Amino acid sequence: MSSRWIDREHCHRLLRRSTPAQRALLSGLLLLVLRVTVVPGSTADQLPLPETVTVRSVTDGDTVVLEDGRRVRLLGIDAPETAHHDQQGEFHGQESAAWLRSLLQGQSVQLQRQGQDHYGRELAWLRLTDGTLVNELSLAQGMAELLDRFGLPAALEPQLRIAESRARLERRGVWQRRR
Repeated sequence: MSSRWIDREHCHRLLRRSTPAQRALLSGLLLLVLRVTVVPGSTADQLPLPETVTVRSVTDGDTVVLEDGRRVRLLGIDAPETAHHDQQGEFHGQESAAWLRSLLQGQSVQLQRQGQDHYGRELAWLRLTDGTLVNELSLAQGMAELLDRFGLPAALEPQLRIAESRARLERRGVWQRRR
């Protein structure tokens, strides 16, 4: 046995016995550790001060309407589309929207705004009154997939990736039909 901290042969045996999902989770965790420890966060990674708002209604699994009429698109997630106009809904779209509706409709939440999209919706992170990040909870329940192509705040990225990875491994929500 080697005197190294990690025995190379032991690692190879573990990787050969692991499933693709376990390897993906391990790879994701490794990338997160590297991201958090090697890549310093910029000032753009800092979240704005929260604003208390009330959710009037839920449009779909990643969009809500506030009491003041503003439409808000949750950042970091992409929920399946619901049927609207002449377009058919995606797998788990209705369930995702119903879940978010039961969680948020009529509730006060903390909104951390980070701009607008090309549809005029506010882009934001939402927290329940107990501090729970709704965006992360949606990933953990399998109600949405991680949307990271626009970047994620370094302070939130690890927990968002882990939440999605767990939902994937446990085949929750949108991950029920995928391999």
